[in-house]
Amino acid sequence: MKNLKVLVTLIVIGLLLSPSLALAQGGVISSEKALTFDKAKFTTEIKKNFASRAMGYQVVLLRKGEVVERVAGGLARNATDGFVEMTINTPANIGSTVKFFAGTALLHKLQTPSRNGGGINSRLNEPAYKYFPQIWQDNMHPSIKQITLKDLLQHKGGFIQNDPDPTLKVYFDYLRKGVSSDQTQPFAYGKRKYANANITTIGYILVAVDNPEFLVSLNKLIASKKLKPEDPAIQKFLGENYENYMKTQVFNKIKPAIFPSCDAPKDYPAKNIIYAKTYPLPGAVTKGGEYSAKVSDGACHAAGGWYITANELAAYMANFAATETIVSAATRDLMFDDNAPQDQLLWSFDTKDADLLKNFDWQTSPYMGGDHGNAHATIVKLPNDYYAVGIVNSGILNDEGKTGGSGLLTLNIIEAFKAGVADNF
Repeated sequence: MKNLKVLVTLIVIGLLLSPSLALAQGGVISSEKALTFDKAKFTTEIKKNFASRAMGYQVVLLRKGEVVERVAGGLARNATDGFVEMTINTPANIGSTVKFFAGTALLHKLQTPSRNGGGINSRLNEPAYKYFPQIWQDNMHPSIKQITLKDLLQHKGGFIQNDPDPTLKVYFDYLRKGVSSDQTQPFAYGKRKYANANITTIGYILVAVDNPEFLVSLNKLIASKKLKPEDPAIQKFLGENYENYMKTQVFNKIKPAIFPSCDAPKDYPAKNIIYAKTYPLPGAVTKGGEYSAKVSDGACHAAGGWYITANELAAYMANFAATETIVSAATRDLMFDDNAPQDQLLWSFDTKDADLLKNFDWQTSPYMGGDHGNAHATIVKLPNDYYAVGIVNSGILNDEGKTGGSGLLTLNIIEAFKAGVADNF
């Protein structure tokens, strides 16, 4: 068996080194020609786009699970906060980009056939509500029953983003209110519209999927404490279990293990780690902001607020893209179809680029953008098995002096990628 593993390894290495290796997904580049990448041009473009246009930045480019280039610069904290330089190992708030963790963790669980033998395609169509605590099921609006796990991953649950209704104080209020099927509304069931509540739901049900004992214990706990469905203690308990699941079943099992935090002001100082603060603009002189996801109800949640370094985020994406630790290759393919971006799973947005279309037949780049106040981050899928992650801790200035967030961050990384491959065309 050991000799077989060595033989397989040598074959894989040989394929990676072979100049005849097919490169692009339907790409224009001939399989006879190996794609070259100019790391210096990539780095120069990143620095041009961020060095004076963001307070601090971190970018890592990967291909097939291997780091191609790392670039970091600027400040994690300005002079008012102690003048700390941003490095590739500085924890920073990545906002909603953290949704990728909960979504891929759910997909990992759905790869296990159900008790009825259903595979992942069947399991995606399971109703989400059956993984809720019984008290939520008994008191929620009937419209919630139509929402499937696939709907949540496709942002089609019908939940209203940042609903201004003052009665919506806790998560259960969304379930009690229900969702609309009126397709003339921006937010309607079955209509793709990004909303935090979709992935928030995944975080709350993640532990219960394939673990009926968890729900049994939770239902007993709720009954013993005589809690009402809207009691914040329920979502706090679910948030605590989500945090524990991610740390023990996901973060600790990838290689190398990573240690994101949803309570930066408490966790990092205890380890003498300085984390980035956030600022409105690169030249800000006022004290920066910081955030703990535990402020609202004492627990971590899936929708955002976690801190992580670009190196750690890159490690997660390396495991995602090049191993089956997080999801299988078949599941990765299921997540994104270049010809049907409206049906993509988990990826929050996508963007088109004429050069990528021309040179790689790459119609759309899906990305997971995160914007939380002045914190911005992204994970973007690129042609030829490339992925990039990026983090900034301020608004980003464009050529016109206007401020952008994760969308501009993503576009700037794509421009740097294009600079890196430009000599091939």
